[in-house]
Amino acid sequence: MARRSVAVALLVAPALGLAALDLAIVAGASSRPGPPGLGAPSHFALRQAIAVALGAALGAVVARVGIERVLRRAPLLFVIALGATAAVFIPGVGVRAAGASRWLHLGPLSGSPAPFLIATTGLLMAAWSGAPDPARGRLASRPFALALALVAALVLVAQPDFSAAAVLLCVAFAALVASGVAGRRLAPAVAVLLVALALGASRVGYVGGRIQGFLAPERDRRGHGFEVLTLARSKASGAAGAVGLGHGVARRHLSSPASDYVFAIVAEELGWPGAWAVIAAWAAIAAGAALAARSTGDGRRCSVAAACTAALLAPAALHIAVCRGWTPIVGVTMPFLSYDPALTVASGGEIGALVAIALAAPTPAPATAATPDGPAA
Repeated sequence: MARRSVAVALLVAPALGLAALDLAIVAGASSRPGPPGLGAPSHFALRQAIAVALGAALGAVVARVGIERVLRRAPLLFVIALGATAAVFIPGVGVRAAGASRWLHLGPLSGSPAPFLIATTGLLMAAWSGAPDPARGRLASRPFALALALVAALVLVAQPDFSAAAVLLCVAFAALVASGVAGRRLAPAVAVLLVALALGASRVGYVGGRIQGFLAPERDRRGHGFEVLTLARSKASGAAGAVGLGHGVARRHLSSPASDYVFAIVAEELGWPGAWAVIAAWAAIAAGAALAARSTGDGRRCSVAAACTAALLAPAALHIAVCRGWTPIVGVTMPFLSYDPALTVASGGEIGALVAIALAAPTPAPATAATPDGPAA
């Protein structure tokens, strides 16, 4: 029981802390009109606060319902998420901006369905990871789940949303490894897919511009190199000492400081203590997920735990790499800390799934057959 309580605390407390910090960053934005984090701070803070409440409610529902019931609904949830993601290509429903179709707009609701597709792909991989079960149907198998995951990745590539496609592949890989598939068998295939994804992305115009801006930002001060140089300046400013929340220079120059570059804002305005606090929060979530996975003896639950952990940690690590100037700008948000209502709600559900695994009763070991001389070996 103590291990379960520690796991739940390590999962929930850091997530709430990151969400609270994000609300402070968004609400502390200047009133100058612009993208999220720059203009109408009260509007964006309210939207994110609603997303945090919905994410917490979804997480509580998932934890209450239990992971087994969620796994039984995994195929339906995946179909709904895949349909919503494909709907971005429907005129009048999908929103095309900056050369991509990644967002839905239905009345007062808007956002990207990609985080839900990533989460449900992990659930599907876990639900169909075991031995074939006639009760689930002939198609409910690991190969078919992997084929559907590749279809989901192709839909994201078509948008194009290459970072989301890469995260989805990482989630599928983590789910397969945790279910018992040897990593050495999967690694070559995953490497080939990621290389193909990178090559395909490099042929898209705006991606090529970002790569050139990353490699030679001084030559592209008015293009993609501008934000690379701004991130470098914010990094140097944060290393010199915290400037105070809301007083950073980067938030007034970056295109989307509270979403794509929020870690750079934290590092500049709160200094190294704030940056390391964010990293420590993610380390705590990873530790809580590991404890939750160890508390169960069921392969499918371990697969869910690995998938949810990858869905949370992979974009967080990629976001930090971008903000520290280690990789080209790929436009990925950090769960809980970034202004991204859809990602916040989906991440709340993933935390709820991990909590459900931590609270679930351990799967009993199969009974051994008895012999006249004692239990069978």
